[in-house]
Amino acid sequence: MQELGITQPNTYLASAFPASVRKDALAAISIFPESPHMSRTFTVRIDGEDASIPQRIYHDPERVSTIELTPTQRELADCLLTRHCDGFVRQKMVSRIILSKSAWVPPFVVQLVGEYVVEILDDIRKELKALDVAQYESFLRANTEFLARTEQRSISYWNCYYRHRYSREEYPGYQLMSWFRSLVK
Repeated sequence: MQELGITQPNTYLASAFPASVRKDALAAISIFPESPHMSRTFTVRIDGEDASIPQRIYHDPERVSTIELTPTQRELADCLLTRHCDGFVRQKMVSRIILSKSAWVPPFVVQLVGEYVVEILDDIRKELKALDVAQYESFLRANTEFLARTEQRSISYWNCYYRHRYSREEYPGYQLMSWFRSLVK
């Protein structure tokens, strides 16, 4: 479809959130410009429901941020933008959502820990003590395979890019994963 210049509807992005906020999710994604790229997704459980979160999105974040949204809709849009192809956008958006107590936020934060941008990992690590432990514990207990896969990716990125800069125990991704694992023991 991309070769033909056909854009993909954004409605699939609403499945990244539980049904309880689906109406707000649809309103939030309605302001996203259409994208010629359909993203792969990963599945997690949020409040007992499957959610399909995009691996990457390619929407223009400037067009998204200029429209007025309710606080919930803004948070949902910010969550989706943590999946943006630009690491600076991901970093900015995670700073907006990380202290939220909403059940749909943890998968977006945890996913970033299994990625390669160490500055984002540092930002998340700085906020650990302020995170809603109950929300993260509940999410991680319901998603142990996701947690294991995220940890494997985190270790792989350390080994590939950061082993000469940090010992494993000093690596922010390792420290974050240790904290996440402590919640599910």
